Amino acid sequence: MPRIINIGEAKAQLSHLIACAEAGEDVIIARNGEPAARLVPLNSPVASTMALLRDERSRRPRVTAAEVRAARDHGRA
Repeated sequence: MPRIINIGEAKAQLSHLIACAEAGEDVIIARNGEPAARLVPLNSPVASTMALLRDERSRRPRVTAAEVRAARDHGRA
């Protein structure tokens, strides 16, 4: 569940909120009780997606060039 904090509190706790976001916590800043902005780590989406892709790829068997050619040529003739 994201942490929701109003702008006044966010101003007073900005350093702490940045540390929370860097640690992966979802921080939403509200204006008049309505969400206005989200504080996220700079590289989080790309870095985490790449890590997931690398992990998934490492679990799968390697595909040889011959297998790629065979798949490409399947049905050609």
